[in-house]
Amino acid sequence: MSVAMEPYLVHHFLERAAEAAPDRPALLHDGRRLTYGELARDANRLARAFAGAGIARGDRIGLLAANSFLYVAAYYAALKCGAIAVPLNTAADPASLRGFLADCGARALVAGPRFGRAALDAAAALPDLAVFFAPGAERLPPPPAHIAFFDLDAALAEEAGAPPDRATIDLDAASIVYTSGSTGRPRGATLSHLNLVANTRSIVSYLGLGPDDRVLDVLPFHYVYGKSLLNTHVAAIGSVAIENRFLFPNTALDTLEREECTGFAGVPSTFAILLNRSNFAERRLPSLRYVTQAGGAMSPELTRRLVAALPGRKVFVMYGATEAGARLACLDPADLPRKLGSIGRAIPNVELFVRREDGSEAATDEVGEIVARGSNIMRGYWGDPEETGRALVDGAYRTGDLARRDEDGFLWIVGRKKDMIKSGAHRIAPKEIEDAILEFPEVHEAAVVGVPDELLGEAIKAFVVFREGAPDETLAALEAFLRRRLPAYKVPGACERRAELPKNESGKVLKRLLVE
Repeated sequence: MSVAMEPYLVHHFLERAAEAAPDRPALLHDGRRLTYGELARDANRLARAFAGAGIARGDRIGLLAANSFLYVAAYYAALKCGAIAVPLNTAADPASLRGFLADCGARALVAGPRFGRAALDAAAALPDLAVFFAPGAERLPPPPAHIAFFDLDAALAEEAGAPPDRATIDLDAASIVYTSGSTGRPRGATLSHLNLVANTRSIVSYLGLGPDDRVLDVLPFHYVYGKSLLNTHVAAIGSVAIENRFLFPNTALDTLEREECTGFAGVPSTFAILLNRSNFAERRLPSLRYVTQAGGAMSPELTRRLVAALPGRKVFVMYGATEAGARLACLDPADLPRKLGSIGRAIPNVELFVRREDGSEAATDEVGEIVARGSNIMRGYWGDPEETGRALVDGAYRTGDLARRDEDGFLWIVGRKKDMIKSGAHRIAPKEIEDAILEFPEVHEAAVVGVPDELLGEAIKAFVVFREGAPDETLAALEAFLRRRLPAYKVPGACERRAELPKNESGKVLKRLLVE
């Protein structure tokens, strides 16, 4: 595309960057660089390989790979040939993986190194699935004769050329992103090019991203937050430094320093790990300009500690959903000191309402459900009109999140409708109790759920992870602290000490597993 043309498809951002700055690094990983010119070339090669294998406009291509140069090239290649990219959770078990691919009717699967056996297993159950595989050091048995098997390394070695000429408009689907399943069965949110381009532009605007920005990405690209880091930095002609070793947080911080990253993004558990299990607070990080937080409400206490560890840096507290292409609201760093705990206000080109059960607008400080409108809101859940009808009403998305709006127009999350605990005559938001638990100095993480109770209907139970070295008597001290801090009916009936909380690959706590 011409540099002068305004991007209206997701892959136009890459094409514009490759034309305007072909030698600028797009991706950095393990000491290697991939420029925009090289990334566009690889994406074109793979797009031609997909088309040559019979992939047609609107076909779904599953992406099963760790964050890597290959993943990004395959993502843009799928879009360039008019297909729909379906990012897949690399931690999914074989049955779940087969379920995702069958649910969306995938025509092809891109499998990176280490995922060859999973790809063969899926293809054996789905005979129409073509597999594109980059083996790396993995040794696989010969694929069954009925499986169409393509070597990605060979495709990337082909002569570069233009991508297939596939007519696509911004209303066409670009991606099917499966929800995390943290509160129930994962569903495939269908996001159009318009959804993703609109949200990308809005995020670039309020973060002030430009060509000099470089983000350290520890979030998987199959997660909508991780993918938004990629889309926004390509749109800004910035750079993404891939870091897949956050299990060793100091190693990730070394990469942040070495690559002179200006931005860092994480979910609440990311920052809990950095503040409690790394030397983050002692690092100077001279290049870091800002951090962003999303993926669930972060406690005011943890936010306060994060701000204290980053003097002079901007901390953006954000709110969003997979169904919104990533982002719905943001708290400007300038407002953080006086609005600590708020998720801010709607981002550009988004409207947010707080609605009562009957659909009317809630009054100031009255709790209701957040309902969102904008060009970033999904088309619906793939193949599930019933769930789509529950989530989308007159074009607006019912988030399932309960919140209040204060007199200044700032939103404050109370909790998830599905998470509310009905204990006796009370409806209790777990978030308030979790925030109180996290005020206790020895706590690393906490999750609160309702468990069956014959007398109350549901009783409050807390699962707590303490900081390393906390003695056995810390649990009793926490329980005493909560009895002083909370009304009696909000004090957990039981607190269970855990070494870790169950999480998905993007770091969200899986409360349904705690309830089970």
